[in-house]
Amino acid sequence: MIEIITDRLLIIPCSLDIAKSLIFHRKELETRSPIGIPCAWPSSAVRGMLPLFIEKLEKNDQEHGLGLWLIILYNEKRIIGDLFLQGIPDDSGTVELSYNIHEAADEESLTYEAIDAVMEWLTSERKVASIQMECLDENSKSIKLFEKLGMICTKKEDVFLSWELKKKA
Repeated sequence: MIEIITDRLLIIPCSLDIAKSLIFHRKELETRSPIGIPCAWPSSAVRGMLPLFIEKLEKNDQEHGLGLWLIILYNEKRIIGDLFLQGIPDDSGTVELSYNIHEAADEESLTYEAIDAVMEWLTSERKVASIQMECLDENSKSIKLFEKLGMICTKKEDVFLSWELKKKA
């Protein structure tokens, strides 16, 4: 099983069983899980893509680790957010990444810790050459975060900014 461990976080890919339980057996999952699941998690965007994610995992177990990831605050044993890898890297080794952090007292620091750890894993374990992310041009928190991660803004399209981190050769 893939898992990324940082000082405060456990970051794991969402399994097929957990994804199905989130849709079909949410109450039972909340009752039985040793990890706290916030009422507001997952976000509406993630809930909307869960059926497609489940379908991909059922067709190809190689997709495990290339979709939804859970961000768990280890000492409190609760989910504080998620990361989403938009499938396998393309021909140039590029992958898109998005994130949501919920109910975290130290949100900025934890977000940085989670994304930095996943980026490190992607570039070392998955041989990803570049990681792309997006945000709104008015989202100063994300802009500050992306700059801190060493990402470069590569494009502005309407109100959207595209950011990229290329693996150092």
